[in-house]
Amino acid sequence: MIGNDGNLLVSARGLTKVYRLGAIEAPALLGVDLEVKSGEFVSIVGPSGSGKTTLLNLIGALDSATGGELRVLGQDLSGLNRRERAELRLKYLGFVFQSYNLIPVLTARENVEFVLELQGVGRERSARAGEVLNELGLSEFADRRPLEMSGGQQQRVAVARAVASSPKLVLADEPTANLDGENAEILLHMMRRLRDEYGMTFIFSTHDPRVVEHAERVITLTDGRVAKDERHAPA
Repeated sequence: MIGNDGNLLVSARGLTKVYRLGAIEAPALLGVDLEVKSGEFVSIVGPSGSGKTTLLNLIGALDSATGGELRVLGQDLSGLNRRERAELRLKYLGFVFQSYNLIPVLTARENVEFVLELQGVGRERSARAGEVLNELGLSEFADRRPLEMSGGQQQRVAVARAVASSPKLVLADEPTANLDGENAEILLHMMRRLRDEYGMTFIFSTHDPRVVEHAERVITLTDGRVAKDERHAPA
């Protein structure tokens, strides 16, 4: 399913998104052009309403563009049906949400295993879940349910779930918003290590300057357009 140019993971040309409620139109993206290559660690920043989460949702095939072209892993998303979009998300993308989105009745291990089961991983999924939880320093919390863990621990479980299948691209929407400084730094260092060790690509939507400090590339959205696209040395 992945296209030929494996190094170019995301390509957007003139990407637009307009939300409609009856006769009312609310433009969210107004002609976004960008490319993201394999192994990048990218932050998308901008004020509330600038289109950050919308852009992330479009890249993640969670929503559909109104106009323009968007290719993810070589696939033109406008040409994919619902089943094909779900397959793209399941096989190649990882998601980390601000609200964690863990299943409350499942333990940390079971939350990670659940995604692996959806992907068709067999008996080895328990071992893989234990391995990734250990890599993220969560072995002692493997049998705890979300409400028995702190916010920082829950977010690390969410990251473990997102990366357990070694996705090509991880999309993180405000992943540090509910974390204190220490837990935010722990999480960001872990994500950088996962990128370095496994070649995963990370795109963040964030208001958090701590995330920006760790990014190697910062894309600034203003009123639905790319205002700046800068590279810098991370902290």
